[in-house]
Amino acid sequence: MRIGIDCSLVAGDRTGIGHYCYQLVHALSRIDHDNQYILYPVFYHIYHPHYRQSPLPQTPKMQIAFQAMPAILLRLLRHRDSPWLVREWLLGQVDVVHSTNYSAPRFRDRYKRLVMTIYDLSFLVYPEFHLPQNVENALRGTKEAIARKDTLITISSHTRQELIERMGVSPDRIIVTQLAPTLEKVSLQDPQHIRQVRERYRLPENFILFVGSLEPRKNIPRLVTAYARLASTLQREFHLVLAGGSGWLNEDIQETIQRLGLSDRVHIIGYVEEKSLPVLYSLATVFVYPSLYEGFGLPVLEAMQCGVPVLTSNVSSLPEVAGDAALLVMPTEIDDIAYGLRQLLENADLRAELRARGYQRAREFSWERCARETLAVYKNVYDNLSHS
Repeated sequence: MRIGIDCSLVAGDRTGIGHYCYQLVHALSRIDHDNQYILYPVFYHIYHPHYRQSPLPQTPKMQIAFQAMPAILLRLLRHRDSPWLVREWLLGQVDVVHSTNYSAPRFRDRYKRLVMTIYDLSFLVYPEFHLPQNVENALRGTKEAIARKDTLITISSHTRQELIERMGVSPDRIIVTQLAPTLEKVSLQDPQHIRQVRERYRLPENFILFVGSLEPRKNIPRLVTAYARLASTLQREFHLVLAGGSGWLNEDIQETIQRLGLSDRVHIIGYVEEKSLPVLYSLATVFVYPSLYEGFGLPVLEAMQCGVPVLTSNVSSLPEVAGDAALLVMPTEIDDIAYGLRQLLENADLRAELRARGYQRAREFSWERCARETLAVYKNVYDNLSHS
């Protein structure tokens, strides 16, 4: 079997989708030594200028596409207005194509099959949280994938159920493959390493941590407002650190910080490189993730893996991911978030209990399992093709 996988969001500063693709293909390279893979660092109109530097595995069974093609020609052929026949030709001779960025290829070759990962339906449930173009692209790609008789992958049971209820997808066409944390628990006994991370990101001595793109559904203005309702003694002892890429539609974050007079206690440190993330998590007293909607919520498991007690939301997929290893709050209720923060900051026994539960919870997820379940999807689609 020859499998093509869209890896177009792996290059550059990886966020959720790019991280998923990166971990999936590396796990597949470890467990599957029978099938052939073509990895697409550019997929349709998704084009990163440094696509040639994508850290993708290269093995006898895994090849990276387009490495010899001049960039200017590739950009021309991959334009969103290029003919579908050209786009299909660029996929090469593959049996199964796995789309990971809401782009649903159209095949003239009746022997090609499509697998598509749907992370969440936030573009449908909360369109106001997205740029109009993002809503249009995601909705179109999802509808096009549903219209074909192939398989959809979701990363949580919550997203699977939403596809069934909101978009009428047959349950037998949706397979859940959950994600996993990959950060290593770090020792805080290396003072030089700790000092480097502290200095690079200008971290306070003690802090509450949020990690994620700064975008509306992450609910950061409510988090900042909840933090403002903590006692001044707690604010002086524990600052709030917001880490993540700039995202979109986030002007109200800085406005909220300024309005509440928290500029000296709330720190926006930007995107944190992957090798620094374990230290960042491990230095935090509490991790807080009050998102309004998530397809999975990987930072919750990353924090647990690094030994940080977690506060997160009681909505969407987050209870499914957190299990009984986190303190759950209603994300739309500022007082509920503030109360949860006070509980964790003032109760060392509760932090210790959640830390222990978090370690155990994080161990229940693995990328090897995700890869095996994904490989089973490829095989099932291919076998159905062979018998059709």
